Amino acid sequence: MDFQKDIAQMLIDYFARFPEDRIKKTSFTDFVAAFDGAALYNRKNFTGHITAGGIVVSRQSGRILLLKHKQLGKWLQPGGHVETGDATVSAAAIREILEETGIRQEQLEPLRFPNETSCLIEVDSHFIPRSEAKKEEAHTHHDMRFAFLFNGEDDSVRIDPNESEGCRWVPLEEFASLPEFRSLAPRIRQLVDLYLPVGKVR
Repeated sequence: MDFQKDIAQMLIDYFARFPEDRIKKTSFTDFVAAFDGAALYNRKNFTGHITAGGIVVSRQSGRILLLKHKQLGKWLQPGGHVETGDATVSAAAIREILEETGIRQEQLEPLRFPNETSCLIEVDSHFIPRSEAKKEEAHTHHDMRFAFLFNGEDDSVRIDPNESEGCRWVPLEEFASLPEFRSLAPRIRQLVDLYLPVGKVR
């Protein structure tokens, strides 16, 4: 898979939808312009690398799934590193959701704006501290976040204890109060209003 071409196409659509991010996300776009091939997602590239995340919204409750990250101690969306076998970055996000929550691909429906093919909802570059346990230097994760609707039971989620210390389905108001998701929450609100009955998202 030509990840650079795949990412470039998604960014064209993304910046058309969210033009205000073109200036805000220069760390991300500069990284994509500087690397290609496996260097884009190789976790040993300590300049940084592409990661994939999934914002999972429950059709049952209208709430959003968060996991307590074991290393960072923060409540975050499912996600992780892109692997060589992943066909696309969004496929990496779907695989990570399965590995970290047990939610299968057939239970996920991409949340897309009308007339768009990608469910990319945000790109975010953030610092990852040095890890002695993983023998990794400090670096930057250039995260691509995709939005999905979960067609299943909220209590069916099964976390990977090696990755997470717990999980919660949180209402949008709580999601919006977290610094990591404050700018993302209005976009999620717009999307779920298209997919869920009025009043379902709280």
